[in-house]
Amino acid sequence: MKRRLGIVMAAAAVIIALAASARADVLDEAWKQGNAAYLAGDWDKAAAAFGELDRQGVVSSDLYYNMGVTYFRLGDLGRAAWAFERTLGANPKDEDAAFNLAQVRKLLSRRTTDKIEGAERDPAWIRVVSVLTPSEQTWLFVIFYLLTFWFLFWRLRVPPDGRAPWSAAAALMGLGALLAGLLLLGRVALDRIPFGIVLPESVAVKEGADANYRTNFQVHAGLRVRLLEQDAGWTRVRLANGLEGWVRAPDIGRL
Repeated sequence: MKRRLGIVMAAAAVIIALAASARADVLDEAWKQGNAAYLAGDWDKAAAAFGELDRQGVVSSDLYYNMGVTYFRLGDLGRAAWAFERTLGANPKDEDAAFNLAQVRKLLSRRTTDKIEGAERDPAWIRVVSVLTPSEQTWLFVIFYLLTFWFLFWRLRVPPDGRAPWSAAAALMGLGALLAGLLLLGRVALDRIPFGIVLPESVAVKEGADANYRTNFQVHAGLRVRLLEQDAGWTRVRLANGLEGWVRAPDIGRL
């Protein structure tokens, strides 16, 4: 029995290895086709190849960036914004993606005439938390934390009448550590909130998870929304200004 089990396990391992190898070959071919089409300006073919890589679960800032440029060239600004947002999610320091995203949003802003007030501006706490990257916030906290104890250490080594400046410095560093810690907690909270990007030019937001429900308002391509729940192919979303409603799930690109 043990020998038979070993053979079965070995066979399973071989099958898994072959499947992984086959998948790697498929992904590699998709990369080649996508990049070749991208360089040749064949945007439809590039979009198909990059889309397949995305559906296969490939996580790459380069892939998302190329998708963004491809969708932009195709005039699909909603998906271009979605792709550049994902690029920055994978690599917050990508200046090209940040610049391209800003340009896409400018074009989308010019297209949209019936904007919803407050829908495009994140709440203040999200804007504050997003100023620095998670690694920068972590280093900021560590630096302030260590400086607090450094000043406290030297405070104990000076005469009592000279401790006031060291106490003030330690208190100031402690306040900095507290604020940096709050930033980190805000980042943790933000990372747990699912967001998405509206993909089509215009999407009707319904009262319920069905096309027969009344339309409350319209949202437009590139708008960032908070994802609340799923129900039978529909997603309940919340705008930055608090408005909520249901849209078809495929109309939202999840971040």
